[in-house]
Amino acid sequence: MSKTPQHKPQKQKMDKRRAFSIVICVLLALAMLLPLLSTAILSAGAVTQADLKNQISGLKSSASDAAAKKKELQAQLDAIKSDKAQAQQQHQILVQQLTAIETQIANTQSQIDTYVQLIGAEEVTLAEAQDREAAAYTRFCQRARSMEESGDISYWSVLFSASDFSDLLDRLAMVDLIMEYDNSVVETLVAAREEVEATLASLNEAREGLEEQKAQQEAQRSEQDAKVKEAQDVLDGLKKDAAAAEALVAASDAEEKKIAAEISKKEKELDKLIAAQQITFDPGTGYLYPLPAKYNIVTSVFGPRTHPITKKYHNHSGTDIAADGGTQIKAVQGGVVVTSAYAPSSYGEYVVINHGNGVSTLYAHMQRGSRKVKQGDIVSQGQVLGLVGSTGSSTGNHLHLELRKNGVRQNALTMFPGMTFDIRA
Repeated sequence: MSKTPQHKPQKQKMDKRRAFSIVICVLLALAMLLPLLSTAILSAGAVTQADLKNQISGLKSSASDAAAKKKELQAQLDAIKSDKAQAQQQHQILVQQLTAIETQIANTQSQIDTYVQLIGAEEVTLAEAQDREAAAYTRFCQRARSMEESGDISYWSVLFSASDFSDLLDRLAMVDLIMEYDNSVVETLVAAREEVEATLASLNEAREGLEEQKAQQEAQRSEQDAKVKEAQDVLDGLKKDAAAAEALVAASDAEEKKIAAEISKKEKELDKLIAAQQITFDPGTGYLYPLPAKYNIVTSVFGPRTHPITKKYHNHSGTDIAADGGTQIKAVQGGVVVTSAYAPSSYGEYVVINHGNGVSTLYAHMQRGSRKVKQGDIVSQGQVLGLVGSTGSSTGNHLHLELRKNGVRQNALTMFPGMTFDIRA
């Protein structure tokens, strides 16, 4: 009976030491697990970058298809270029080439947008990797300082100072874990530095890809400008030929019909976004006249008219207002750009703005390369959209203005009740 009280303090002491050893082991285990957890989180986030890179690869494949189509069309054009009798066919091929170039430009823009997303993701990953490297370096310095302060104390001395076999086992487990932790500190630091280097290399590669696509798009736009001029020259020649003019008007009507369907589809999509307030803008007050007030001569009214090219009865989809080439064209109201494109057989360089509440306006025959806005841009009332020109199916510098309400064309002059117009045709 007298031995029992003597053993209790020793047992309690051993239990406390064992509990302390367990706590130390748990803390060290957690310290080793944290870098692993960070790596797991990084791996989960890396999927986004992989997806973006796959998107870029797919876009580059599509770009190759468009380039092949453009090359095929150029071969057809070269075969008939010397034959002036084939001017109509030349124009059709040029139109197809312009479509292929537009596809290339849109594809390149998609690659640029994807590269921007990829760069953003890579920059976030790099910042996180640099933070992990800094944390790993701090742990390494702290451990090195701790070992330096401990002096000559070795793992062996820790083991040999065990009070009994049970204590020895506890100390052995703790020493193993400490050695494993020391190794993990170095390994984590090395891995963190390698991760920073790899991410930085990937980021630089994405940046180079972005600059390459920007340069490529500039070249494509230059090619587009040259091709537009070539198509316009052929078109101007065809306008002088009565038989060809009939075909041109038919092509213009078909193109306008196709564009009208595209506008209707896009406007329905935009109307939903505007109603949900995902797209917001200030339409302004009333309707602003899109040209300087001195330009008030209407050369062709909305509705039935004599076509300026064929001289035959024809239904006009908008209102033509004469103006000097290079005159600024301004938005009648604020809104969102539905379309900003080139239609070689009809509108030439044109822009469509959705003003909300089912109202939209179209501005056509702008000077080549003068469009100042692109699809999706938010514009304010009075913002310059482009310059007056004579591209597409046009016989002289003027603004072709269309007004649509709930998809139905209206007389655009009704927007300006305070204006006095000189109606010539």
